[in-house]
Amino acid sequence: MTVYVADIKGKGIAAFHADDGPDAERRVRDPIFRDDLMVLATGGLPLWDGVSHIEVRPAYPGEEEKWRTSRARAVHQGDIEGKDDAWIAFLVALTDPGRRQR
Repeated sequence: MTVYVADIKGKGIAAFHADDGPDAERRVRDPIFRDDLMVLATGGLPLWDGVSHIEVRPAYPGEEEKWRTSRARAVHQGDIEGKDDAWIAFLVALTDPGRRQR
């Protein structure tokens, strides 16, 4: 199982499983994945501005471990099934963009 990372401006943002490099590239080009990156925020700013290049690279060991730990927790809590490899682990702290409006 190979874990890849969507890297934006030199920072690993999201780790995910893919069968190979081309599969990982397709995943990052998916409109739903990209929409999530524009809606989710860290430090009050979107993860992706919709313009910057998103690099796809193999995960570094620590990033892969974060993905595996996050996925194992999701399986244990019943959020996903054990055979589901479509899990995405965000490598940055996510903030709620609507929090100020409440």
